[in-house]
Amino acid sequence: MFEQTGVDGIMIGRATLGNPWIFEEIISYLKGEEIRPITPKEKLETILNHIAWEVEEKGENVGIKELRKHMSAYIKNMPDATTMREKINKIETRKELETSLKEYFTSSRI
Repeated sequence: MFEQTGVDGIMIGRATLGNPWIFEEIISYLKGEEIRPITPKEKLETILNHIAWEVEEKGENVGIKELRKHMSAYIKNMPDATTMREKINKIETRKELETSLKEYFTSSRI
């Protein structure tokens, strides 16, 4: 769009949900660099940090419930995402959420 229409900027919006790396990818693209894929390990580390921040900010009860939609976005289009989403939507504690995600990301299907 920069070349075709001469726009000064772009809006990213919902594309950031579950994909905070989009900014790094856009910068790489605009610089003509290769876009580096995010590894499952990096994705898991980001998710665990997100959980820690949310629980610190909102407390475990509210935070875990609010995180459900974010966790679903992070695993969108990954193997067995539907099954994992169903599991996440029943989780009530930080420990259970972190354990389930660690198991999911270290399984052979990822």
